[in-house]
Amino acid sequence: MTWDWNFVFQILPDLLVGVWYTILITIGSAAIALIGGLLLAIFENVSTRAGRLVVRFFLGLFKGVPILVLLYFGYYLLPQFGLTLPAMAIGIAVLGLVYAAFCSEVYRGGLITIPAGLRDASVALGLSPYVMWRRVYVPLMIQRASPALINYVLTLFRQTSFLFAIGVPVLIGKAQVAGYQSFRYLEPFTVAGALYLALNIPFLFLLSRFKTKYA
Repeated sequence: MTWDWNFVFQILPDLLVGVWYTILITIGSAAIALIGGLLLAIFENVSTRAGRLVVRFFLGLFKGVPILVLLYFGYYLLPQFGLTLPAMAIGIAVLGLVYAAFCSEVYRGGLITIPAGLRDASVALGLSPYVMWRRVYVPLMIQRASPALINYVLTLFRQTSFLFAIGVPVLIGKAQVAGYQSFRYLEPFTVAGALYLALNIPFLFLLSRFKTKYA
């Protein structure tokens, strides 16, 4: 099969629509993952034994069940219980919750590495628990966890392709449709791969900067 530039320019607008959806889903899911993971890590640390068990159950559920199963559950089964949501909202929620579970462990690891002396100094200064978390613990947790968190956002970005399974027009879905309609797969998937690679570059740059800064 020979390369056809005319076909590339013909399908490029549709692929760029897929890029737009992919970026929106990544931003929405990453916001849920990063904020939700932080809240879960804090709640697990300050809650009672029962609260910690609830958090552990949540983490085990969303880390153990495949993303596709969760997507199909939200898209096909929730309407049977009277809750119908747009496919894009389901995809953002599923990816966000799954990666909130992973990010929570990263934040918790960052919290564990905070020296005990710093905690004792905060108590000695008379800081309230709220001030200690807001001004001491949370900034340090975020700083220490940043490289791993960027890695998770990068992985989340690639896994937006799963949302094609429930009809969300992400980039890989647009490439698949272009291939089905034309019976030409070389150009759609090659261009989609190049676009995914181009979108990866900012994440890789940030990851490199953080690794250099906090090495």
